[in-house]
Amino acid sequence: MCVSTMANDGGLRKVFQSADLVYNQLLILDQHKLHDNSNIAAGDKRKPSRSLSEVSSSSIIKSPKINLSQHSSASLRRAVTPLIQSMEQLDAAALLSLNPNQDGNGAVLDPKKGSSVPPIHDRIVPYHRFHRAENTVRYLHAREVADKYTVGIFIFPPGASIPLHDHPSMVVISRVLYGELKVKSYSVVSSVHDDDVVEEMKEETSGTKCDSSPSRIRSSINRIKDFVSRAVLSSHHDHHAATQHKLQVQVNKSPLGVQFSSDGDGESSAIISAPNVTALYPDEGNCHSFVAGPYGAAVLDVLLPPYAEDEHRDCTFYEAVENEHGYCLTPIDQPGDFDCLSGEYGRFDSCDQY
Repeated sequence: MCVSTMANDGGLRKVFQSADLVYNQLLILDQHKLHDNSNIAAGDKRKPSRSLSEVSSSSIIKSPKINLSQHSSASLRRAVTPLIQSMEQLDAAALLSLNPNQDGNGAVLDPKKGSSVPPIHDRIVPYHRFHRAENTVRYLHAREVADKYTVGIFIFPPGASIPLHDHPSMVVISRVLYGELKVKSYSVVSSVHDDDVVEEMKEETSGTKCDSSPSRIRSSINRIKDFVSRAVLSSHHDHHAATQHKLQVQVNKSPLGVQFSSDGDGESSAIISAPNVTALYPDEGNCHSFVAGPYGAAVLDVLLPPYAEDEHRDCTFYEAVENEHGYCLTPIDQPGDFDCLSGEYGRFDSCDQY
């Protein structure tokens, strides 16, 4: 853990506890699915399944790795509900040691209460002089339990962005602590559920063939454990076959916690603002990007499980090109104008893992 004190933590300890609980539930769900598939493969469809307690007490110990991509978003959504609820109950002002005001100055904290807070992007240390602060997203590490989950907070200066990227075979729950962000969210068209549609897309989308299988795209050009870098990432990128693996995706039209609005030109924007919670799943909203509003934003993320290159859960950045079936995402190098640097603030101290 990289939190110096849990005193008056705004409910962060409960988030950790919920993450532990939810991971165990996901593990049980995963092992139950594995057991059912084994029975089907053996032709023993009528054999009754073991109870979840039996699965938990035996198989989990032998096989602790999970593969969330084999589950529907609906079943995963049910499993992570306790974590979503604990994140909804967070007191962001207490967590970040902020004093809310009612005069409308600053980033939105809770629109129902009319409360705002001063953003903290310029209070993260150390300050890196070789980076322009307004273009650098900062990261406060809270906790990581190896192979299970990571908890951290992304601090966006006004107008700062995180480019389009993915979360392969992962569930990510995000709570906006303050501010607002424009969101672009895409769902991968899965060959497991849409074989005919996918084959049609592959045949008809000339010049932009897209790989629809999430499990086949992860040997990508950008292999980074997470967004956080202590130096500019350049020499460790794979530059070969930049367009080798593409994804056919569709716009995620109903992400949790996101509101849609239109400007004067009729352009639609997806906005998520404090104190809303959003979520993504392996086959729903798995690729997304963010652009912070005029006062910046702070977002607490829980990743289940964390990025891990050796488990084929690397992070890939993409460029989206619209086609007749939705969008085709082409892998790209980490954009040169994007930096995300770890730092310290308040209770969030430096962490040896980084």
